[in-house]
Amino acid sequence: MAIGLEDKKAIVAEVNETAISALSLVIADARGV
Repeated sequence: MAIGLEDKKAIVAEVNETAISALSLVIADARGV
């Protein structure tokens, strides 16, 4: 299955955002906020 470069960028951006959100939650949780 061939994925276009734009599609790849969109997927990477989405995964990135999700990862950052999850990381922020973990950090906030660790600090007990």
